[in-house]
Parts: sequence; C-alpha cells; structure tokens
Amino acid sequence: MKNKYLKGAHLSERKFKEILRLFAEDLTATQIASISGVSRVTVNSYLKKIRQQIARHCESLLPTDPLRSTSTTERKVVPATQDSDSSLPLKTDVSRNIKPVVFGIYRASDRLHTEILPDVSRSMIHSVVRSNRSILETQSAADKIRRFSNVADLGQYRLYNLENEGASNPAEDVDAFWGLTKHRLAKFKGLNRSTVYLHLKECEFRYNHRNEDIYETLLELLKTQPLSLS
Repeated sequence: MKNKYLKGAHLSERKFKEILRLFAEDLTATQIASISGVSRVTVNSYLKKIRQQIARHCESLLPTDPLRSTSTTERKVVPATQDSDSSLPLKTDVSRNIKPVVFGIYRASDRLHTEILPDVSRSMIHSVVRSNRSILETQSAADKIRRFSNVADLGQYRLYNLENEGASNPAEDVDAFWGLTKHRLAKFKGLNRSTVYLHLKECEFRYNHRNEDIYETLLELLKTQPLSLS
C-alpha cells in the first residue's frame, strides 16, 4: 500500500496521518486506537517507530562536543535508506541494574538537550549540590556532570539545579521543560525501562518545537526520514 511516510505499511496514508495527528495531540495509544478504529497493537507498533525517529532526530542535533554548551556544530546524519529507517543507532533500554534513572539537561544551539547518565548516582548529585568536590574526583564523575546545568532523578521525580560554571539555561526554561516531562511521564503510571529513553526524547522534541505545529513538524520529518516496518 502506497504510503510515503511509512514503508511497508498496511494502512493507507490517510489513516496513518490520522494516527500521527492524534499522536501530535499527545493522546495515549488507547485513545488513538479508539478514535482511529485501528487496533491498539498496531497503534503501539507505529507509535514506537515514530518515537524512535524522533529520538534519532534529537540525537542528530546534539553538539559534537557536549562539554561546550554553546557549540553550534551538529552531528552529521546519514539519511535513511529505503530498506531501513535507522539513521543513528538507538540504545533505548535502560539497564535494570541502573537505579535510579538520572538524566542531565543542557542547552546548545538554542535548544534543550537531554542525556541519560547511567554512571551518575544520587550521592554524586547530592555532592555537587553541596559543593563536595572530593567524591566527584574520587569517582571520576566531574566531567560527566559539569556539562549540565540541571539533572533530574526520575525515580523521585526531582529536578536538581547544579549551578555549574558557564551554565546557560534560564531557570524558567528548564522548569517549563521539567513540568512538561513530569506531566507526560505521569500519564504512563510508571516508567518502563525499555521505553523511558524514547519518551524522554519525545519530551525534548515537543518542548523544543513547542511554538510550532507538532503535526506539521512530524510530517516534514517523516517525509525526509520515512519509517519502515521491516
């Protein structure tokens, strides 16, 4: 079936665009399935593909040197081929051995970026907040944390302001992003470690494009980087 946004699709382009519009309105898979008349299993499959492409897009905009938050140099993205929608590798699973799930926030090229920090513990965060540099030096974590103006602990839904030297994130900017992220993740009634990365990148995408029509932005993204069910 011809669908320029989704290769190998069993749905018409019109029906897929309906699902995409409902996704852009931030409805749940259950709501989208009910409105569109498409099974929840199929909707979930499509939404995962969409979120993967969003994550790849966000990754493509990361600066080549994340320690330089003002850098405008972005990673080169290899366009997806007709046989695959994978332009960048995605490591979406967060190991169950990592507790809690912590991510950092920083600004580059007038956008907020996020990064999950598997080696950063709550004790490290608390040490930064208390300006206790000794534990950071002992655990060789200074370089991992100093690029971020804020870190968030998803286990406790808590945002920390690290007030790092050179941090450029306006407080209201980060607070607005964190408010959006907490609200969106709370809808899922618990974090699934196999999808938390995709949802985090979706929050990043939605926030950075908050002044745009998300549906039209997604259409443009998927026109240049079509999804593939293969």
